[in-house]
Amino acid sequence: MLYRKKMIELQNWKANESVALLVEGARQVGKTRLIEEFLLSFEDSIEIDFTKNSTALSLLLEIKNYDDFINRLSLISKTKLQGKNSVLFLDEIQYYYEVREKRIQEDSSFAEKYIDILTLSKEIVHRGDFRLILSGSLLGVSLFSVNLNPTGYLRKITMYPMDFEEFLLANGVNQLVIDDVKECFISKTPISSSIHNLFLEMFEKYIFIGGLPAAVQGYVDDKELTLTTNALDSIDEWYKSDIIKYANKEDRLIILEMYNLLASEITMKNRKFVKSHLDVPNFKNIDLKDRFLWLKNAGIAIPTYNVTNPVYPIKISEDSKIVKLFFSDVGLLTHHIFGKDEKRKLIIDSGDVDLGAPYENATAQLLSAHGYETRFHSLKKNGEIDFLIERNMNVLPIEIKSTMPKKTGLFTHPALDNLLNAHQEIKEAWIFGKNNIQKENDRIWMFPIYMIDFLQK
Repeated sequence: MLYRKKMIELQNWKANESVALLVEGARQVGKTRLIEEFLLSFEDSIEIDFTKNSTALSLLLEIKNYDDFINRLSLISKTKLQGKNSVLFLDEIQYYYEVREKRIQEDSSFAEKYIDILTLSKEIVHRGDFRLILSGSLLGVSLFSVNLNPTGYLRKITMYPMDFEEFLLANGVNQLVIDDVKECFISKTPISSSIHNLFLEMFEKYIFIGGLPAAVQGYVDDKELTLTTNALDSIDEWYKSDIIKYANKEDRLIILEMYNLLASEITMKNRKFVKSHLDVPNFKNIDLKDRFLWLKNAGIAIPTYNVTNPVYPIKISEDSKIVKLFFSDVGLLTHHIFGKDEKRKLIIDSGDVDLGAPYENATAQLLSAHGYETRFHSLKKNGEIDFLIERNMNVLPIEIKSTMPKKTGLFTHPALDNLLNAHQEIKEAWIFGKNNIQKENDRIWMFPIYMIDFLQK
């Protein structure tokens, strides 16, 4: 079983909270497997997958009240849930709401006659007869009209692809070694050459495999990448199918075209998504912001908007018309760029291959997973900064370098210098690349690229 940090949040919820739990996240990020492992810590549990159990779906669509819900649950399972050490797990909740919405369209009185599960969760929590866990994919687009936090009776946990630390653990790297490297990051102390080189090697494996559990498990089981490639093929097709199924009819072809263009747009020199590259009529009249938001809410992509004025709070000067659109998982990007045989060779030795796009995609992915809104800064007179984040109420510029620095051990970075000269209030800027930890000057620090994973809120 792959280790996931979110297990700690689940355990804390069980020990300290009485509310219901909603675990959301993109398809195939490992929600169900993690919850199923968590269920083993309870004395009794019932698990219902709405996409697989049509009887349960039919019964739970027509709930009149709490007592009716309990009676119908007894028809689904002989297990009796009693007390805080018993739990009901309802999986693929988005499908339940998809079918419920169809029933409402067929019968306008349906919503008045039958209570939905999220609304019922308040009563379930109030009664305290058992614990409730809900989970599903595409909740950000399929439940937009449903109150996801009914009067504080629901706790949300969002899952992402495995981060780099989880990837290291899956591949046998000892936690004590990881903790030592984390301590070096915190204290800004250089790492031993052997560990540094190992982590660089593992990070490049990470960008070719990604963090989707099926792809990672495939690599753990089969270093030839056959299982990993098959997993990414399947996930890629699922994402396309989800766009066709869940996006509004008028948006489907545009969003699908955007998804199909992702790899080519990310690998362009400036990484920006260019509207004119869409193969759709009247592209000039199309507003892409809501489509970017759809991909974000579906957990498929990470929109990263330009900030015109890098002053805290940076959202004030966010320009949503200029965007970099990254894959939610870097493994999907490299899956689109490289074939299986190419990946196998590059994992051994990437040589002079330009990995700037995967490095930046992995950065966006890890920053997002650790709670940061990803943005960049681009001004014609100053140049471009790869990422801007807010940390401790300060703006932190971040540059990503996929090549080795020049012979002095330092990079040239005119855009970063221009930014720091123009904004003396910015205390520090960080460069992440293949170099070890070192200080360039009073305001610029250099870190190994894998340490982007340790930049957490």
